[in-house]
Amino acid sequence: MTGIPNDPPLRVAPRSRGAYRTITDALHAAPAGAVISIAPGAYTESFRLVRRVTLEPQHGSGSVTVMVPAAAGPLAVAAPDCRLTGLVLRGDSPEEPVLRVEDAAGLTLHDCTVSHGRVEVLGSRNGIPRPEVPVTDIPLDDDLSAELADPTAGGVLVMRRTRLRAARHAALHLTGDALARLEDTEIEGVEGIGVAASGCAVFRADELRVRGGAGSALRARDSARLLLRGSRLTGAGRNGVLLQDAGEALLTDCRVADAARSAVRLEHTARAEIRESTLTGARLSAVEARDQSRLVMRGVRVINGETGVRLRTTEEAVLLHCSLDGQRGNGVELTPGADPLLRGVRVTRSGKHGLLLGEATRGMFEDCDVVAPGFPALHVARDAAPHFRRCRVFNAAQDLSVAEGAAPAFEHCASVNVATARLPAAGHDGAGPRPAGRGGDGGGAGGGAGGGRGPSAPPPGPSGRTGPPGGAAPAPAPAAARQTPEQQRTDGPGEEEQPASLDELLAELDELVGLDSVKRDVGSMVKLMQTVRLRQQAGLPAPPLSRHLVFAGNPGTGKTTVARLYGRLLHALGLLTRGHLVEVDRSSLVGEYVGHTGPKTTEAFERARGGVLFIDEAYALTPQGIGQDFGQEAIATLVKLMEDHRDEVVVIAAGYPDDMERFIDSNPGLASRFTRTLRFADYADDELVRIVEHHARRHQYELSEAARKELPAFLAALPRGDRFGNGRTARQLFQQMTERQAMRVAEMSEPDPRELMILDARDLPPATA
Repeated sequence: MTGIPNDPPLRVAPRSRGAYRTITDALHAAPAGAVISIAPGAYTESFRLVRRVTLEPQHGSGSVTVMVPAAAGPLAVAAPDCRLTGLVLRGDSPEEPVLRVEDAAGLTLHDCTVSHGRVEVLGSRNGIPRPEVPVTDIPLDDDLSAELADPTAGGVLVMRRTRLRAARHAALHLTGDALARLEDTEIEGVEGIGVAASGCAVFRADELRVRGGAGSALRARDSARLLLRGSRLTGAGRNGVLLQDAGEALLTDCRVADAARSAVRLEHTARAEIRESTLTGARLSAVEARDQSRLVMRGVRVINGETGVRLRTTEEAVLLHCSLDGQRGNGVELTPGADPLLRGVRVTRSGKHGLLLGEATRGMFEDCDVVAPGFPALHVARDAAPHFRRCRVFNAAQDLSVAEGAAPAFEHCASVNVATARLPAAGHDGAGPRPAGRGGDGGGAGGGAGGGRGPSAPPPGPSGRTGPPGGAAPAPAPAAARQTPEQQRTDGPGEEEQPASLDELLAELDELVGLDSVKRDVGSMVKLMQTVRLRQQAGLPAPPLSRHLVFAGNPGTGKTTVARLYGRLLHALGLLTRGHLVEVDRSSLVGEYVGHTGPKTTEAFERARGGVLFIDEAYALTPQGIGQDFGQEAIATLVKLMEDHRDEVVVIAAGYPDDMERFIDSNPGLASRFTRTLRFADYADDELVRIVEHHARRHQYELSEAARKELPAFLAALPRGDRFGNGRTARQLFQQMTERQAMRVAEMSEPDPRELMILDARDLPPATA
């Protein structure tokens, strides 16, 4: 209890004399450090904690429910070291926040339940964000007590024995440099993401349990970091952990089970280290590392699922003393450019290859075992050049298949109980396989001289027993093993990529910089279209609804980005079959001679079937002062196609606000089909700063303290004339800074890696640039 010693709690009891009738009334009278005791019952109100206080039920956890009306806004915490104990907080709109921890505020939730709304922790609006420390250097045991008492930057949240339920989009959302720590906490029934962290937020969790949900259990974007220990993520509708941009994660002693996509998925330049954890039952792959992401796995067990570990990254990937068992597809799969290190990895009972090395892959494989695979244990595709050292294959129809042009190297490898053994025999170590032959009872290839690892028996299984895992003799070669190596190759993912869910797309929209009114408008349209879909499913006629839009705004305000998201949202709602975006302008629609425009416009429209036709600078179809113009023919053709294919294509016309009004007024058919206009405001200076910082994080740069201080003033001084490009200007500024930094670093004799990442105030271009 954090109240002032000897001061009795303030009481809230609507029917008692001498007590406050509402929590809000008690808060107005409460001094800093007060404890407010609340009588059992339901209280419909929203309030703001502006001083350090503790709210607790008078008669035990769960006896007090605070009903938070969405129209009144969320419960807000604006002071340090506040505390809510044993309360039930319930919103009336699951997609809206029910509790918000603001900048420089701190809150502890103990034994609470939060439902039908999300919890938000906001980052600081001003000042310098916390240093972006690598996730492995962040202390997991920090209880954040110092930060709670004196938040110096973004909001701070600690949850203990708390439950988050029935939210939509996200149950917990961290932005900017917010901090959160969860202990013995449950998240379930979320129509979206369990925990979404962006900016440079840091999220710690001990014994977190996330069950179900339509989206990923945890997601980190930008340079946010996730640290989990002893946690369980079960039945995620997408991924267990999704890391994007430069997000990072450290998982220790965790279990991720039955994810609909991947247990852990890394994209862009994300990084993850997984220690002593179990990943089981992933529908696609237990771990997938893409793009330039980096992955380290130590002592990880991968059980069942489709593919064990899929490495699509060209950066560092290290698997140490991991086991993979019972995958339906390949145990470990490498795609072009991968160059991992695998040491002490054991793949057992994979339905296809134990190790599949795609074209032009490399890698070092030391002390690895493949036991009882369905296809040849090792498949080396064209132009691949892996190095195998002291690796063994047990109980297989065939140990090795090598495509033409591959150049694998082998040292002291062995086969045991293999029908067709091609691993180099003793005395044949080096490049290339040996000629096809038969492996005997314990014979096969290679000497067992490497580090005392003989070929006579496989390593102990989970029970500690030794001996041939599949029996004393090899099974007959399955049909797959009789195929040619080229027939067996599955260098690609093997499964069709799943589109993003509705909740993930709405979360992605929510994280765009600025555009508040546009986000509200799109959110409202999504709700309307969800109702339309429900009516259709119930056999009721759909109400008249135009999905075509006008996007009015200056260049660089995010119109194309939102249009692309809008198409994907309609696809997620089942209202478009593809949801793709086809971007055109006047030149793509208007022909050069009579009879050319109609077919040209129709061809562009056909390419957009099932998706969105985005017409940039649409007003150019009706140039001012020109009476006879082929643009009118393009408009007439569009109007007819929009009517004939009203459920197949969404058309978005974009351009300057004033010019778009003239465009709509140019044809009565346009006015009846474009009934809604979304207005894209210019970005404010602080929003442009955030866009520059986003590009820096995405490309693994960091802004120095001096650059962060000068950047707002630099952007504020830019003239806002016709050449100002809003977000495009911010991106161009970032590019100019990287070019100037490259010139500066090139003059250093031996720049260290840190110098290569820092963008300094010196790298800002001259004010006239």
